[in-house]
Amino acid sequence: MIRLLFALVLACAALSAQAAGLAASVDRTRLSLDETLELTLEARDAAVFGRPDLQPLNELFEVYDTRQLNSLSNVGGEAQAVTRWLTTLRPRRTGYLIIPSLQLGDWHSDPITVFVQEARGKHDSALLAPVFIDASVDRESVYVQAQIILTLRIYHSVSLYDDSTLSPLQMPDALVKRLGEPRTYEKDINGVRHGVIEVRYALFPQKSGRLQIPSQLFSATTVASGNDYSILGPRPGRSTQVKSPTIPVEVKPKPRDYPTDAPWLPATSLTLVEAWSGDPGKAQVGDSLTRSLLIKAEGLTSAQLPPLGSAPGDGLRRYPDQPGLADETGPNGVVGSREDREALVPTRAGEVELPALEVVWWNVEQDRLERTNLAARQLSIAENPQLEEAPLSGPAEPRRAA
Repeated sequence: MIRLLFALVLACAALSAQAAGLAASVDRTRLSLDETLELTLEARDAAVFGRPDLQPLNELFEVYDTRQLNSLSNVGGEAQAVTRWLTTLRPRRTGYLIIPSLQLGDWHSDPITVFVQEARGKHDSALLAPVFIDASVDRESVYVQAQIILTLRIYHSVSLYDDSTLSPLQMPDALVKRLGEPRTYEKDINGVRHGVIEVRYALFPQKSGRLQIPSQLFSATTVASGNDYSILGPRPGRSTQVKSPTIPVEVKPKPRDYPTDAPWLPATSLTLVEAWSGDPGKAQVGDSLTRSLLIKAEGLTSAQLPPLGSAPGDGLRRYPDQPGLADETGPNGVVGSREDREALVPTRAGEVELPALEVVWWNVEQDRLERTNLAARQLSIAENPQLEEAPLSGPAEPRRAA
């Protein structure tokens, strides 16, 4: 029941997004001045005419080509026409920029805020290969089992065929999770327009010491240039391979002042909430209440999160359910969640206390110990008239013979 409630909340959010006539989204909200982003405008209507008005974008962005995609989606068992417009934008200045509300007929999209930072250091164009690869991590020192984000960017100033491959990232001393699908955008380097393929990984080192992130091999075939054509047709493209640099990372052991009896949880943030099916304030003896405890941590996988079952107490029977584990990916990497559910059946009337819960974790951003608490809850259990014993009737009199 609780899982259904959480699902309904997500479904309502999705339906509210679909209810808008024109929905806007971007592939990222942080970029450099010399990079591009992709704006997607989506309309869900079988009778869409015309194109969105993109003129309001010109003040803050350079507007490049726009592609239109038409498809069908299944909503509530019914087919619904979906039209998307994908537009490449390049910011004109740094800072927080607002993609304004755009119009299509009577529909208006919501504005979107993006952050644009200064362009990175200039490259020597004469030294740049047509295809090259760069690798970076979000931190060079990390605690054991904490998250590192590895970002690979493949730059190409020439067109590539769709046969490109990237070698799998294999690390015996770390858990590796890829963060979504590769992203593509464009970046201007010294006046030369480069396509960029960006791949991100979340790494979780499993032992302290020095961790070596191995180089990755990118293989592709470049499209032949205009000078490579002959009367017999275009010559085959040129095969190329580039390797990313290896990256050393210092993996620190668990801090000495971390409690020895608590599971090790190095995270960026952690929340703990509870939810109920049924009203715990109006429970009677024999009623079934379902309590759900949800722990959510940024920078940890669901497999790292501890169980949250409450301690056994007098006056309640407990029937635990299988935990619900989920991992989501976002701009800051992995967000793991664990939902522990149990049915609680009061066995007597009166006051029953569910003790407070505490989760100890290490804040990797502030480099300090944190404690997240859930307050104790007092249940007032009432008698259940339907369970009161009926008075016993006396023995039946023997029948007299006729």
